[in-house]
Amino acid sequence: MKNKSIAITTYLLFFNKIAAASEGMPQLNPEFWLSQILWLTGIFIILYFLVQKFFSPKLFSLIDARADFIKSLLKEAEIYKNQIQKIDNEYNLIIAEAKNESKKLSAKLKIDFNEKTSLKKKEFENILNSETQKAEQEINTFKKETLENIQSIAGEFSKELIEKITGTAPNSSNLNAVISEISNKEKKNQYV
Repeated sequence: MKNKSIAITTYLLFFNKIAAASEGMPQLNPEFWLSQILWLTGIFIILYFLVQKFFSPKLFSLIDARADFIKSLLKEAEIYKNQIQKIDNEYNLIIAEAKNESKKLSAKLKIDFNEKTSLKKKEFENILNSETQKAEQEINTFKKETLENIQSIAGEFSKELIEKITGTAPNSSNLNAVISEISNKEKKNQYV
């Protein structure tokens, strides 16, 4: 179907002069083809000359300028990339040094703190020991004084108690002898 329409169109355009002229299309009339080809060739040569001599150099110079501009931007970007890499390396170095310094300082502070706390602990233990010894000495002296005075206190208390119960005053020497005997037995039992 397509081939038929192409054949018909070709026949009507090239071989049928009457059909083309009668339709009002003189450019399809073969007697004008030579002048049309001449004008077409002339216009194409002029256009080719204009494009070759005027438009192409300007376009190529623009393309070259754009390529040079892009190359310069790429070079500049590479320079900036190298600078950024250098700054990043310096930054990482500074950070690493700061970390090392902070670790050293932290270790030093920890050692100092441990030394100070151990000194304070020793001072506190010494003070605590001395206070404990003082308290023990005071307790021991109070205990000795109490044990020494207990006989007299017990004697007086027993005397008053016996007087209240019996209504008669007991003999002080007999009472003191009994209390001292009981006290001596208790002392022996405590220290054994």
